[in-house]
Amino acid sequence: MTHEQKLELIKSYIDDIENYIKNQNLSINEKQHMERAYGVYMELYRDAERGKVDPDIIHENITGFFYMLQ
Repeated sequence: MTHEQKLELIKSYIDDIENYIKNQNLSINEKQHMERAYGVYMELYRDAERGKVDPDIIHENITGFFYMLQ
């Protein structure tokens, strides 16, 4: 998988978090948690685009985050 493909995959996960935030059934606490996660992952994504962070590390972390949500 290329660097760009990894970034696209990570961005799709971040988009999923953004869509999840819009869910009307979330409690205030859950919404705040998701908004914080969105902010952190967006910043990490930007760092990966600049080559400051390995996208594999972000991918591993964000998939773990989604596993935790299940």
